[in-house]
Amino acid sequence: MMVSVTSELALPTAWLVKCKKCGCTINCRAIHGQSEHADPERAEPAPQDCVVVTCSCGWAAYRYNPADVFKGPPGPSASCQASRSANHANNNNNKEARKTDSVLLIAASLIAAVRLNREEIKSSPVVYAKIADSIRLAEMIQARLRG
Repeated sequence: MMVSVTSELALPTAWLVKCKKCGCTINCRAIHGQSEHADPERAEPAPQDCVVVTCSCGWAAYRYNPADVFKGPPGPSASCQASRSANHANNNNNKEARKTDSVLLIAASLIAAVRLNREEIKSSPVVYAKIADSIRLAEMIQARLRG
């Protein structure tokens, strides 16, 4: 008699939230599965305060209430995968758009480097604001050059 065992590749469970933008289930707090399994009474509860979580699909950060947090395996939503596939196909077919994006990246990087000269580069609202302003300025310059 032959027995076949199939194993599903499953991601470990974690405390998750559903992304407000794309619907992906994203990790807001990891769970140590072995210690939780060995001693379920000492398992960490869900977050009791609001959490700010960033989804890697669109790099948008949102604030979630404790009621939004649930336990499960993280993963992309079906709609998010479809949009990523569509965006990927459009970007591959449009070389001009890729050139434009590359030019904007270089211009915005140079503008940001000049504006952040002699400042400590660290994750802060001031740095994010200067980078956003640099991107907008590069887009304005490009629009002006196009006519």
